[in-house]
Amino acid sequence: MRSLNKLFGESPFPHVVEHSRKIHQCVNLIRPISDAIVAGDMDRLRALQDDMSRTEYEADQIKDSIRQNLPKRFFLPVNRGDILKFTRQLDRMADDAEDFAVVSTFRKLELDPDLRTDFLALVNKVTEVSELLLAVAEDLAHLQMESFEGTETDRVLAKINQVCHMEWETDKLSRRCARRYYSSPGMDAVTIILLEKLCKALTGIADHAENVGKNLRLMIVRR
Repeated sequence: MRSLNKLFGESPFPHVVEHSRKIHQCVNLIRPISDAIVAGDMDRLRALQDDMSRTEYEADQIKDSIRQNLPKRFFLPVNRGDILKFTRQLDRMADDAEDFAVVSTFRKLELDPDLRTDFLALVNKVTEVSELLLAVAEDLAHLQMESFEGTETDRVLAKINQVCHMEWETDKLSRRCARRYYSSPGMDAVTIILLEKLCKALTGIADHAENVGKNLRLMIVRR
């Protein structure tokens, strides 16, 4: 049995799930950061940015471990290239989350009530996308042990489609925010630039989550 395990290679999915959880920890930090932005609490923002930097570094360590330990000469239970694409897109989610945290420390922002509502709605949607993507990764780890067969596969594919739909919803919320801050007569140019960077980081997270979902779909349909 040990020689067979060596021939076919260790399943990467337990490590993939570990990586997904750490990435979701990064994305989850966006909500308290957003609350601190709205409150204008710069000390809190700097502390949360440190938390984000540390969590993103831990995610990088897991990513590097996955890449270094993927067998190159033996069989894997899934396509090696798909695993590498998966980790690459997850890594980009963490990068965008860290960018969001860094930009939030540049300057205290004054947001009117309507913009606050739209901004936090966007933040919540991005967090939901990440949470659903984590659930998909955890489901796939279970499906892989069952050779991606059975009715459970259809349920996972439906979740992946939902991730893609939520990315579209994120784009709509981002455009609504943009209309708010570009049409605000009293908002200065620097604040608009910073809000644009914050919203771009948020939509980037959702875009990369959609790409992860598509990569995971390929893992299933290729079986």
